Amino acid sequence: MLFSKKSALALTSVLAAVLLAVPLLFLQMSCTSKPRPQFQKMMGFAQGSYYAISYYADARQESLDANVLQPEIDSLLAAFDLCASLWNDSSEICRVNRNEDIELSEAFCDMLAKSQQISELTGGVFDVTVGPLVQAYGFTPGGGPSRLPGDEELIEILQYVGWQKVRVENSRLIKDHPLLRLDFNAIAQGYCSDMVSEYLESKGIATYLVDIGGEIRARGVKPDGSPWVVGIERPAPDSLAQQRILQKLALTGNSLVTSGNYRKYFEAGGQRYSHTINPQTGRPVQHNLLSATILCKDCWEADALATACMVWGTAPSRDFLQKHPEYEAYLIYTESVPGTDSLALRTWCTSGFSALILD
Repeated sequence: MLFSKKSALALTSVLAAVLLAVPLLFLQMSCTSKPRPQFQKMMGFAQGSYYAISYYADARQESLDANVLQPEIDSLLAAFDLCASLWNDSSEICRVNRNEDIELSEAFCDMLAKSQQISELTGGVFDVTVGPLVQAYGFTPGGGPSRLPGDEELIEILQYVGWQKVRVENSRLIKDHPLLRLDFNAIAQGYCSDMVSEYLESKGIATYLVDIGGEIRARGVKPDGSPWVVGIERPAPDSLAQQRILQKLALTGNSLVTSGNYRKYFEAGGQRYSHTINPQTGRPVQHNLLSATILCKDCWEADALATACMVWGTAPSRDFLQKHPEYEAYLIYTESVPGTDSLALRTWCTSGFSALILD
């Protein structure tokens, strides 16, 4: 086949245009396509319990690899122990409980302020000054063996229990009574989960699940569009029973904390006494609520409110939750079976919580 000079020039122009378009198309695809995030996971110990952190991150960024981030997270957790751990004699909380005059950290002051916020919201059923009562029953380090304090002892202790009897002035803790003792256990792990989550977000990680001792905060959906899935434990008959899941839940942008009275307790005189103590009466709670699961944005708040519900019991918890639709909840309780001596397991949840339950 013969080509004219004009045809040859035209063909050359077409080929040149095609060859030029190929790298441009490749460049455009390279710029618009995103690398598939890689799943990362790390596990360890913190706050006297475990931690498990899962997230998705760009595999090309070595700085986001779990092996790189875990030492940094362990350092954060160790620093937090020096703030809020009752198991570390050098921690801020132990030192102020011994009435040492120290300058408080920002985290300590923030945690106390948040605690008092929940105390006011719940009418004082959540109270971090419950420390002397918890110690009297033997539930804290140095609290001695589990025991039942007498009425006179409780009356004495209640004189220096009360969330309004402590405050911060010029980064110093001011107590109305030198025997007042703080106990952050009902908020510390949730606060710690928030702290680790915010650290991940500062690294540009938007899809993660942080679990510190069961206090969970989740954000984002997985690359396939599915949510994080977590479980709510079926209340166990005793502290040694194997864990069983009663309900599964989808999480994409909330925090979830469950508080229960079936794992931590002691027995005396044939009766079981919960580690959950009412700061207003000074006595372990006795009601039919087995566990309370709270779902809201921040883990510290879910942690504190779950404890408040466990102090209240079933009916008062429902009343509170119906008045505060900003919180979602799932309550597990027992109910007498008519005509028998048996107790049946019952559940109640808010409508928003129900929408997240997986079949």
